[in-house]
Amino acid sequence: KREAEVAAPVAKKSRSDPAVAGVAEALEQASDLSDACRRMLLAGLPKCVVGERHEMQAAVVTMIGQVVSGVQAKYQEAVDAENFKLRDVEASKAELQETLAKAEEVLAGDSKDVEAKTAMLAAAAESATSAKIVLQEKQEAQRTGDADMVEAQESKAALVKGTDTDLQTIVEGAAEDNSEHYEALLPLLTGLALDQSLMSTLPSVCVKKATDRGAFDAMVLDQLRKTLREKIDALSKSIDASLPAAQEREAAVTAAQAQLDAATASQQAADEALSAAKAAEASATTAAKVAKDAVAAFEPAYSQAAQARDAQAEKLENFRLYNVGSFEIIRDQAAAPATTVGGARASCRSSPRRRGANSSRGPPSSERPRRCDIGVFEGN
Repeated sequence: KREAEVAAPVAKKSRSDPAVAGVAEALEQASDLSDACRRMLLAGLPKCVVGERHEMQAAVVTMIGQVVSGVQAKYQEAVDAENFKLRDVEASKAELQETLAKAEEVLAGDSKDVEAKTAMLAAAAESATSAKIVLQEKQEAQRTGDADMVEAQESKAALVKGTDTDLQTIVEGAAEDNSEHYEALLPLLTGLALDQSLMSTLPSVCVKKATDRGAFDAMVLDQLRKTLREKIDALSKSIDASLPAAQEREAAVTAAQAQLDAATASQQAADEALSAAKAAEASATTAAKVAKDAVAAFEPAYSQAAQARDAQAEKLENFRLYNVGSFEIIRDQAAAPATTVGGARASCRSSPRRRGANSSRGPPSSERPRRCDIGVFEGN
């Protein structure tokens, strides 16, 4: 049986074709394409789905390819931008962790410094307390040790004043009434080895004027002056003998006072140092908390940046699989090798599919089965 060679008409494809729909969607996404160009390309797109193209159709396919490549480049730019942001966030994590580590290191050092300064203040306070006790002991030793000498010095001073002032005034006898000076001398006479007869005559002798006194009166006053001078000399010798020991006690008190002053100054300095260390520790605690909070806040920021990058990457992948894949089907139809099926030339390709089950662009996968593009029938 001889088969006749019959030429079948070229199949026309409508906008409902999955590949045409995918390319049309890509054209709609070209934001830098003028409306006039978009309408022209959309109008020419169905006419390019043919077995063989003439020059004008080939030019349209080339222009559509350029537009699709431009849209794909936009998606890639968006992915690159999100990747750049993600790298910045990742880099910030290392910085945040380094800042936290340094802050915690500073805090640990400041805390140890506070402990050391606290111990130093306690030691300084103990030294000051001990120095104060020593000073009190030395002062008490000085007080008791110097008691006799101080009493002798006071007695000597009183006797010198009484002799040079009150007795001298009485001896001169110029005053109308010397009873006041005699009364001032009386406390000084206690304890003096005066003859009883001398003591009994003193009141009357002392109140007389010089012009009214006789030889006996003059002798009484001379004896009183002599006795007072002897007492003053004895007190001076006692004071001189006590002076070295008193000077030693004075030096001990001075040294103890200097030690207390130094200990007190050290305590004050230690207290100020501790206050400064506590202030530094408080500042370091705040800095460590801020750094820790920043590290804790990093994870949400990183997750958000990663999700934004992944979303853009998914859009790019979907565009590549569906829209670019649709274009490649249409572009390659004319160059695809023909397969004879019952005398017909056929070109078979799978329709492009999106990535992701919940994608919303383009027809669902159930509407994009494998299809066969029938060309021109050829006889044997």
